[in-house]
Amino acid sequence: MKFYFQLDGDIIRDAITYPHEGYTEVELDMTHLPAGINAGYYRWNGTAFEIDESLKPKDPTDVTQAIEDLQRNQQLMQQAIDDLVMGGAL
Repeated sequence: MKFYFQLDGDIIRDAITYPHEGYTEVELDMTHLPAGINAGYYRWNGTAFEIDESLKPKDPTDVTQAIEDLQRNQQLMQQAIDDLVMGGAL
């Protein structure tokens, strides 16, 4: 099947199934690409893609911390909205 990769050097940034300007056409013996092919840690070697472990996020606690920070910020924003609504500002 034909796929079209947006490449940053040899790193796959995006993968689609239709021609688009700036994308490289590739022919593969598969009908589906792996989940995460556009996550920035797959490389295209000219004939196949491969995972580059060095490009994967190193510490999952960084992701966990980021999620916790986002949840905390969301709670603060919700509280501020509630205060505005209850105070009659909205």
